[in-house]
Amino acid sequence: MIRFKTILFLTALVLSASVHAQNTIRKTPNTGNRNGNSSFNNYDPNSDGELPDGEDSIANRAPEGIIFDNESVPDSVLRSHVFNFSETVRAVKIRHIQNPSLLPTGIQSNDPIAAVEQTGYASLGFLGQVHKPLSLNSLISTSIFQHTADPLPYYRKLNHGSRLFQTQTPFTVLGYGSSLDKDYQIHAIHTQNIRPRWNFAMLYDLVSREGLYTNSGGTSHYLDLSTNYYSQDARYQLQASITYNRIRHEENGGVTNDINCWEYTRESGVPVNMYSAQNQWRDLEFRIHQSYNTVRQFERIVERPAPPTDTTTKADTTTKADSTVVSDTMALRSQHPTINNPVSDTIPAPKPSTFNSGVFALDLSYARHRRIFYDNQPSSWFYNYSNLNTSVLFDSTAHHRFAAELYWTNDAHMQHRYSNPVVLTGGIRPQYDEVRYASYWDTISPDYDAKMKELNIIQFASARLHVGRFLLVANAEETNGPRRLGDYRIDGTLSFNVGSNDFKVSALSQAQSPDMIFYHNEGVYSWDIKDYNKIKLQRLTAEYSYKAPDSSIRNAHLLSFNLQISSSILGDNVWFDSKMQPTQGNATALLLQADLGAHLRMGWFNIRTHQMLQHSGDDNVIRVPLLASKNSIFADFNLFHNALRAQIGVDLRYHTKFYCDSWNPVLGVFYRQDEVQVGNYLIADLWLTLQVKRATIYARASHLNAPIERLAGLQPNYFSMPHYPYENFTLYWGLIWRFFD
Repeated sequence: MIRFKTILFLTALVLSASVHAQNTIRKTPNTGNRNGNSSFNNYDPNSDGELPDGEDSIANRAPEGIIFDNESVPDSVLRSHVFNFSETVRAVKIRHIQNPSLLPTGIQSNDPIAAVEQTGYASLGFLGQVHKPLSLNSLISTSIFQHTADPLPYYRKLNHGSRLFQTQTPFTVLGYGSSLDKDYQIHAIHTQNIRPRWNFAMLYDLVSREGLYTNSGGTSHYLDLSTNYYSQDARYQLQASITYNRIRHEENGGVTNDINCWEYTRESGVPVNMYSAQNQWRDLEFRIHQSYNTVRQFERIVERPAPPTDTTTKADTTTKADSTVVSDTMALRSQHPTINNPVSDTIPAPKPSTFNSGVFALDLSYARHRRIFYDNQPSSWFYNYSNLNTSVLFDSTAHHRFAAELYWTNDAHMQHRYSNPVVLTGGIRPQYDEVRYASYWDTISPDYDAKMKELNIIQFASARLHVGRFLLVANAEETNGPRRLGDYRIDGTLSFNVGSNDFKVSALSQAQSPDMIFYHNEGVYSWDIKDYNKIKLQRLTAEYSYKAPDSSIRNAHLLSFNLQISSSILGDNVWFDSKMQPTQGNATALLLQADLGAHLRMGWFNIRTHQMLQHSGDDNVIRVPLLASKNSIFADFNLFHNALRAQIGVDLRYHTKFYCDSWNPVLGVFYRQDEVQVGNYLIADLWLTLQVKRATIYARASHLNAPIERLAGLQPNYFSMPHYPYENFTLYWGLIWRFFD
């Protein structure tokens, strides 16, 4: 009936090995220094902010309760008092906790899809516009209950992955950016703890662009409100968030002629395909997570008088017998320690066990994703394949989703006390989806069904085994429902760690039903609803990564290195063809990929590079460029007795020619085309960031080589996507300021 035989087999395998993998209770090491700080709070801010390898919680320093220290050095306020972590699926612990970065971040804030760390994208050529990944890794959804593929993943930010905070000092980030082309950005974050262990946070982003070509402007609003709470005994956890997106894009359908568009002196005079069309995306998502730990973490909590005022000798005067008690106390105390505040003594609970009653969690979520398309002059070639018989076109499609996820895990103990060698998780997710649409077809067919409903039950389980330097993780999920019956995903990863070197081998097998858009007519197009086969994907990946240890990071020449080689087999893929009709290919294609990333530093000179090599065995099934390259060459140095940090460099982006999918604004999807190749063109950006204490000033000269080519008498021919040229040279600038009070 279901593939839980596979899950049970993996679970049995893990349990059989657990007899030899039991870890004893680890006494908390004395991490205090002369200032009474934990070593975690002195973690190098120049790193990526994540914990050292193998520590998936706030291990050994600050577990489910948050620890703060007293250091008063200005920059350490951030490291000591402000923590953030991502809201993750099925979270019963704080994982991947980090500090908001003090590094110059102007370029990434200005245009996230142009940041060298990200995978390459093809876009409509301008800031804030629709974009499409150049790699298969993002083309296939990683979850079998994913909604329709998102054409704006970096600007239309969805709920999972919201940032959560715990902070003693209120933390605020304000940013503003603009350019010569009349666009601007606003970025704001504010977070503070209402009560100890109860935090509230607000994030807001705005990207607005007037547009150089006719009918090419757009505005993107993103608002995220979140809160999280942890009880004093670390047994109850609450996370809740509301995410709102409102995006409006004028749609010109691209230029009418890709060859003679360069003959015009101004972009606003170039003929385009659509003059009054626009798309709107409106998203509202709500999620609440609650979990309760049935395993008692402490026997009792008692109040004792405040510690002495001299904190410089605190770590030295702590007796060995009290070290565990003091550490557990600090782990649960999230208020700022002062002379007048009492401190809670904690008595540890009995010996932790791998086999326990565990943690029960309930996640409730609601999401509404709506797209609205409007065109009061529907005369472009996009309508040649439709039965349009109206002078005004208005389409509205709304996808509603209700879901409840109930699950259990035996990962019940604070990581600083006991690292569970065997972690099991299992649960069930009832999910109701409903698509409602009002379109052109409603006006000509009274019998047209404007609603599609389905109820799916997703079952999932995972097992994690940690023995010495080896870590084995296996996950499986399967769907029972009218349309998605038999959708499944099984993946596993075996990791091996040797110091700063990580080795991974992973495998994936997945079958999923096509996106919901293929099952109903949308816009002015009409197609027969087919009984599609499931899209099948198998992947095998080997990966090696190196990261310079914290102790030698200041003197290291190679800061990081990552090499990933994968082989994927994709079959029964579904896409929209050149006539705007859904098509399922019956062929199977092999895709070979090699992905290399590295960061090299020699004194003040830095190179960050990302090279992606891909080969598709059948371009009708998978279309990707052979090579995609992103490189950043920059100088990083300090001036005026380290009062000013400066970075200046150049970013270079390139990918080989290929038949890239093009954008259909009427449907709001990408479609296949065989007429125009894009690529084989180098984009160069010159940039500068200056950081003075908590303020960052940035500037970017985008597409610097465009005016140089014109001065050299070269004929321009740069397209980011068929019919959509890259923006010409322009200058961006902005300011980001952080406050800790």
